Amino acid sequence: MIQLDNPQSVREQLDAGLAGFNCRTDMRAHILANEAKRTSRRRAAFVVPAIAAAAALIIAVLGITGIVRRALDDDDFYVIEAGNGTIVRSKPVIDQDFVLTVEDDHAILIHNGKLYRMTRMLDNLAVQGPAVGEVTNYSENPYDHIPDDSENISNAVLKGDAIYSVDGLAVTTALLAEVDGQLALFQRSGEHGFGLDGDSLQDTCAVQGQIASISLDGVGTLEGEQAEQAIAVLMEKARLENAEALPGEQMLVITLKNGVQLELSLSGDQLIGCGVWDCAEFLDTFRALVAEHTSNQVV
Repeated sequence: MIQLDNPQSVREQLDAGLAGFNCRTDMRAHILANEAKRTSRRRAAFVVPAIAAAAALIIAVLGITGIVRRALDDDDFYVIEAGNGTIVRSKPVIDQDFVLTVEDDHAILIHNGKLYRMTRMLDNLAVQGPAVGEVTNYSENPYDHIPDDSENISNAVLKGDAIYSVDGLAVTTALLAEVDGQLALFQRSGEHGFGLDGDSLQDTCAVQGQIASISLDGVGTLEGEQAEQAIAVLMEKARLENAEALPGEQMLVITLKNGVQLELSLSGDQLIGCGVWDCAEFLDTFRALVAEHTSNQVV
């Protein structure tokens, strides 16, 4: 019997039992995993992908052609089979287990010397802008390469596949590309020595005038004009503190009018995305506006 709580046992037993079998190419799919709490997910981060991969192999051998999908929430992440059977992942930005280590297997794209991390799959194809290039080098270890401005490297997007802008967003903020047959959002990030490269916070988070809402874990949500007001303070007052850092414990989600969501994190008064920014004035403004909105709702 396969013991799913033992990843090594799963690997050995499946290798022995599936010798000679090959998964059809149409069986490459996105496997979604959800754990109850982020803290418990950090301890089990390497066990869950192994169980999900084992389940996918069992489905393929049994000839079952459907893969169940669920909508993402804050605790979900994708497990993706990229090229040559390589497994890469898309995880919430506050999941620290795979960040800033050479073993990081997160789905990434390096475009014109700037690094982007995959955050989510998109159903709305209308957000796809013009093509801005194509992947020139597929690599399981993209951090090993030192790209020049003519190279586009990825461990998830295959060589020759197009890279697109997001409609209405600067390419220094986010990009789109096809991953395993579905449009994926890649958001600008700073790590492994890939920093700001001369860009400002306004470049790597170019959202002013396009915001539908902003949500901050444990604080609340601002919409419309209030959300724009808070972001204006952030862009004016934020000060660069560091080139890169582990993500914080709070997630800041910026939802744009076109439905695209950008994910940043907060640690104390520091905003962590591409670069680490002191944002005390932004947080004061955000809390005050949330309190004002709540007070108006009560009245």
